[in-house]
Amino acid sequence: MKRIKLVSIVLASLLLPPNASFAQNMKLALEGEEWAGVVEHPVKGRQGILIKQKLSFGEFHTLVVDRSWTKGSSFSVGLSQGLPTDADYKRIVTSEKIKKKQTLYFALADSLGNEARAYCMTDFKSKDFMLGDNPVSIINIFGDILGVGDESSSFFYARIYDAQNSQAWELMLDNQEAQAKPKTYVGYLSKNKEEYYTIAPLSKVISKKGKKGVMPFGSAGFEVRNKEGKALAAVSLIDNGVVYLTDLSPEERVLLSGALAALLLQEQIGS
Repeated sequence: MKRIKLVSIVLASLLLPPNASFAQNMKLALEGEEWAGVVEHPVKGRQGILIKQKLSFGEFHTLVVDRSWTKGSSFSVGLSQGLPTDADYKRIVTSEKIKKKQTLYFALADSLGNEARAYCMTDFKSKDFMLGDNPVSIINIFGDILGVGDESSSFFYARIYDAQNSQAWELMLDNQEAQAKPKTYVGYLSKNKEEYYTIAPLSKVISKKGKKGVMPFGSAGFEVRNKEGKALAAVSLIDNGVVYLTDLSPEERVLLSGALAALLLQEQIGS
């Protein structure tokens, strides 16, 4: 994810006058009628000292951010699907493939106490997944599109439990492809074959003076769309970050905010 910071520096030199501040003068350019009048929610707590980190934006704030959720015996270490008592209980990623520096757990709550919980991993190869035979796994639903089996080693994966703590949503994003092919790459946030969102990289930016530009390479943020292609939420990864949420139901707002928080925090998983 250091690439994003490098892109920011390059873009600043291309579009801004000497000594201008990129963070103060540039933001994500959101296109489409869905974004008309949308409120910007600046992110707090994303950078700086990460000990006892507290991330917040809009009405949301983290209750806990834990970068060592894999603590425990070798038997309990790993990311699993289902409950241990379930007949189809399966370990998704082998314990030997997970390093503590590559994992993150956080809980995000709104002002009413509705929570989303997320277990995240980054910088691993897709082939490290034990696919099993679960028909609703994001890997089995979108495997061909996600490129499962390729040699990319920059996959980001998260299991996000919504406010109802029902069946988890799975997020998978290939950071390498998102940076290399921002115009065509698509990641996914999926609950099952029928309920899912797409995650598209965004590379267009705009200065406060209205001057538009395109990242020379890589992306500056992500847009979350429903399966019909309508934009619902977005996140800027420039500097501290900014979150954008359209008019969503409380349940969907919590879920998508959890997904955006995961995208904001993934850069610091290895810290």
